[in-house]
Amino acid sequence: MADTALYQDVIRDEVTFDSADGRSTIHACVWRPEGLPKRDGLPAPRAVVQVVHGMSEHVRRYDEFARFLCARGLVVCGDDHIGHGRSADPSRHGCLPARGGADALVEDEHRLRQLVGGQVAAGTPYVFFGHSMGSYITRVYLSRHGGGLAAAVICGTGTVAVPVSAAGNLLARAICAVRGEDHRSRLLDSMGAGAFSKAAPGPTGLEWLSHNEENVAAYVADPECGAMFSAGGYATLTALTREACSKACAARVPHDLPLLYVSGDGDPVGNMGRGVQTAAKLAEQTGSTDVTCVIYEGMRHEILNEKDHTRVFGDVWGWLDQRLGNGGGNA
Repeated sequence: MADTALYQDVIRDEVTFDSADGRSTIHACVWRPEGLPKRDGLPAPRAVVQVVHGMSEHVRRYDEFARFLCARGLVVCGDDHIGHGRSADPSRHGCLPARGGADALVEDEHRLRQLVGGQVAAGTPYVFFGHSMGSYITRVYLSRHGGGLAAAVICGTGTVAVPVSAAGNLLARAICAVRGEDHRSRLLDSMGAGAFSKAAPGPTGLEWLSHNEENVAAYVADPECGAMFSAGGYATLTALTREACSKACAARVPHDLPLLYVSGDGDPVGNMGRGVQTAAKLAEQTGSTDVTCVIYEGMRHEILNEKDHTRVFGDVWGWLDQRLGNGGGNA
């Protein structure tokens, strides 16, 4: 991994808030560069970027990306979802509720936006960056709470046919009814995250994440990464993909919200780029007027962690930099 000492003048604070699931405490990080100008007594960054992390990982894996953005005058925040990272007991990593989990994930992102948005100057542009499962959370979020955002980046997403998600959801719920929502079903996993290993066979089964062997090794060694989702977790995930990939969801996204879709051409989540392009086309077909899609040759799922990740960092920043003048609220 690249040396984060490149972006040292950054303060990372940790905050907590109550989850919309009614029982979890969400742990979040806020990165801010030192010496930010102030307006009306509050920090006035160029923008806030809220990172929505993926399945079976945690938000501190985005530390280098956050520091890169902070070096350009932005504040970055992100939380560990329910069932993930510091928001869950280690024994319950990957365990999410069979009912209401998708709504809780989306509403927790809104709670974090309200929390961090209230700590910066009024009128600061607010941006969402969602990766993998976080991309589906973000796509649903934009359809429910997209008003006032300045832009959104959809990273490592895909297109799952609505009937396929519905069938997977029925199966997951059936297993929950018989074995309990915390049961870890190898059948469900073989149809879900476990299926991706076929795209890049290797000793860990996780080579599909990245060509970068150091990144794969770090993921394997991280006790907060890689947990198999429970049956309830798969019920939540399929509920998310069912809504996110629907025409109705895409149509509810504010049409003038700039959208950037980024992925690797070796990413099985996005069907090697084809599912990403389909998602971008759906946004255009349902009214979005500023849609950009970039597929990176020679990259897999975690494009922020490939050896050439700084190129992705620069491209995302260049795209954002062109659009931040559009403003946007922080409500």
